[in-house]
Order: sequence, then C-alpha cells, then structure tokens
Amino acid sequence: MAERAHLDWFRERIAASLPIEPKDPAPILAWCDALRNSIQFKADLIGLDQVRDWARDGQGNVRHKSGQFFGIEGVRIESASDLREVKSWDQPIYTQLDGGLLGLVARETARSGVEFLLHAKAEPGNIGILQLGPTIQSTWSNIRRAHTGKLPPMIEVLTAKAGVRIVYRAEHNEEGGRFWQKSNENVVAFLDDEGVIETDMRMFCWSSLTQIKELALMDNVLNPFVKTILAPL
Repeated sequence: MAERAHLDWFRERIAASLPIEPKDPAPILAWCDALRNSIQFKADLIGLDQVRDWARDGQGNVRHKSGQFFGIEGVRIESASDLREVKSWDQPIYTQLDGGLLGLVARETARSGVEFLLHAKAEPGNIGILQLGPTIQSTWSNIRRAHTGKLPPMIEVLTAKAGVRIVYRAEHNEEGGRFWQKSNENVVAFLDDEGVIETDMRMFCWSSLTQIKELALMDNVLNPFVKTILAPL
C-alpha cells in the first residue's frame, strides 16, 4: 500500500533548497569518470548453455538453480486488431515472483540544501560500465542473499529503527513488454541521522535535484530508476 506521511513536508524542503543547491553536474561527472578508471569490471556475451548456475527446465524455461531471481519463459498474446501492431505474437518474457526494491536516500544540509545519494553502479549491460543509479537497487532475492554473497549496499538505511523518515513508498510497475506482471517497491527515505549508514561510501555521491535533472539530459549517465523514484516529488 502506498505511503506518503512526509511527502508534502519534503516537497517544501526541496522548494526551499532551490536557491542554494549546487547546479553544475561537472563535479559528479568527474568523480564518476575517476571511479570508472579505477575499478575492475569486465562483461562479455556468452551462450546461454555456458551460463553457470542457470539451466533450462523441462519446458525450456531458463531458471537459476536456487529457484530465485528471474526466469525466462514464453508468453502468447492475443489482442484486438486496433490495440497493437499485430493481433497475435509469441515472445520470451522475464518472470519474477517478488520484484525488487528501489530506494533514494536524501538528506538536507545548511550548505547545499536537499541532496540525494546516488550509487555509481556497475551492471553487465551498462554503456560505460558505471551508470548513476538510486541509492538502493536490488531484487528481493539479492536482499535474501540467494547468491550467497553480501547484502546489497545501503540496505541498512531502510531497516533502521530510528534516524530515518520514509517520505513515500509505492509499488511501480516494471516495463510490461519485457517483465511479466512485475513491480518494484519505490522508496524515498530522509536521513535525520547519517550515523545509520554503515556502507562504504566510495561508490556513492550526494547530488542536488538540479544536478540530477542536468544529468538526465546527458546520454547514458543516469539510469532510468532514478527518474521513476523522483517522479512523485
């Protein structure tokens, strides 16, 4: 269920911040470029039969050995002739039972006003390896550590018992042409106490709303989830 206890208050804080907040995105771009040159991350396309820990089931659907994360199944569509380009088609589609969590963490300082914490996130399909994403971008499978690895960074902010205000929380649909009936929980969380952060901040930077808007006008810098989270503000 949607939650918006502090939304009007936060909108007022954003408006009050406009005269003092940083406008130029150049420092963020320089920071991201320096990170890109310092990390090790390589991704190459391989055949599905070579992918570790994933396999086809008896119907040819692709699934992870844990039974979690997403699957790839087939879908058959029938529609009225005036709804789409053709009346019927088949296609593969991603299926995922429980979606994911997308969160932007915010703070307010006397010097810069309201700021949002962006994550320079490395993904295998990114153009340029790193793109600026929300503070938290994770499937529930990752949060449950189905991969047996580390918890997603910054998840401690949303599980903190004090020091954090939830500005809004709502389910947003994933793009239905690729994902089968999937939604993500979108959250903006305001920090009253930055001491709740335990994650190493190396891959994170604070950005004003004006800087984010400038970044959104640049090619392949800002990932789409940042924009969907900010839309209700």
